[in-house]
Amino acid sequence: MNENSKWCTVLMRLKMDNVLLKDWLSKAVSGQVSSDFVEQAEMFQQQFVEKDLIIDLLRRDIALLKEEIAIQGMTDANSRQYTALEEAVQHLLHEFQKMKCAFIDFVERGPN
Repeated sequence: MNENSKWCTVLMRLKMDNVLLKDWLSKAVSGQVSSDFVEQAEMFQQQFVEKDLIIDLLRRDIALLKEEIAIQGMTDANSRQYTALEEAVQHLLHEFQKMKCAFIDFVERGPN
């Protein structure tokens, strides 16, 4: 179950990256920008909020599974949950990287 601490580390890093991206977004829209830029910025803001929620839910699920395994041991149900969480963390990591690359491209193109 050492894997769950790796998952928590990954999730913590994603959470910190998300904070940095939100700060970057705030700075990007602080000047004069077009309505199209603001609309796209709002889309990214929503994605950042969704990623925060997913990260929090995964962290909660990992903690719950860790407690269950400590009490019950690794049952078949816990093993299935473990696999599902592993897949969910990997999927989030992939989706987050895609979002981050799209956001960086968006900000680098600028508000015009």
